[in-house]
Amino acid sequence: MITIPVPLGARAYDVRIGVIDPGEAAAILAAALGKPSGVAVLVDGQVGRLSPRVAPLLAALAARLPNINVRRYDLPAGEACKNLMEIQRTAEWMAAQGFDRGAVVLAIGGGATSDHAGFVASIYLRGIPFAICATTLLAMVDASVGGKTGVDLQAGKNLVGSFHQPRAVLADLGFLATLPARERVAGLAEVVKCGLIADAALLERLEAEAEALAKESDTTALATIIAAAVKVKADVVTEDERESGRRAILNFGHTVGHALEAESNYQLLHGEAIALGMMAALSLGGTQGVTPPELRARTGRLLARLGLPVDFERRLSPAVVGRIDVDKKRRGEAVRFVFVGTPGTAELRDLPLAEARRLLGAAP
Repeated sequence: MITIPVPLGARAYDVRIGVIDPGEAAAILAAALGKPSGVAVLVDGQVGRLSPRVAPLLAALAARLPNINVRRYDLPAGEACKNLMEIQRTAEWMAAQGFDRGAVVLAIGGGATSDHAGFVASIYLRGIPFAICATTLLAMVDASVGGKTGVDLQAGKNLVGSFHQPRAVLADLGFLATLPARERVAGLAEVVKCGLIADAALLERLEAEAEALAKESDTTALATIIAAAVKVKADVVTEDERESGRRAILNFGHTVGHALEAESNYQLLHGEAIALGMMAALSLGGTQGVTPPELRARTGRLLARLGLPVDFERRLSPAVVGRIDVDKKRRGEAVRFVFVGTPGTAELRDLPLAEARRLLGAAP
């Protein structure tokens, strides 16, 4: 097991990565959550149906917490759980189960589940603790780390949310055995992002092992690249927990990516949309004199080798470009973009909305 600390003082926690035995996972969670009065276990419905690891984990956790109210609630799978209506349903269920301020929330699922669980934990009775057992590659390298929680509005993705750090994160690679290949590949987009913005060596490793990572479930190889991506995010979050400065570099590719994802009605997976968004950001970076053409070409080759889409130009439309107006990083008549000039470094630059619309709208 690889352990990556997220050192945030009183809110510090560890991310543990590996194939984790259910008994060991239960022991880690019980230690991190203390002596709760109850545990609301929020499970991605598809994970609950497909993975044989959920039931043993819950049985082991119940054995670790005797006489504690441990209850399971299955959420709609994927992005379907990330809306205020589902948040209300979960909160109403928690209230009906009698969960009080001594209770905790445990998320078992991908990024959407951890976002939902973290957000409901941050607002139920004005905030209770939560922990995450991440079951997708995307959740392991991105959504489960850093304390960002949120849900979508019709206007755009993640427009309602809060900062609420988990007490513990488990990246149990055993769950990846039942993860569809498309979702595993999509998770690699966020690893590419981490390499581009903060870890050139990680980018080179992805280039060296692209086909193997895309096609095989080599847990040793996956564990090391997951750990590298988590380390990037942990370092950035430790420096800037609430995105008042440098943490915004983690949004590389997300402005156009989120717009494409939302406009597709979430038929594009998050990682697929971010791959397209990174290519758009590299293209825009070229117009600003930041990104050299070679880096855009190099990134496009890597993403394509991993099996991710790169043809952002043909997917742009007035509706997609219009969604940038409600991006979280908009400030007045400008939106903050993340640009990369050399692998391992990133810079923030405000681009006037009119210029962003013009540049993106001019794409063939």
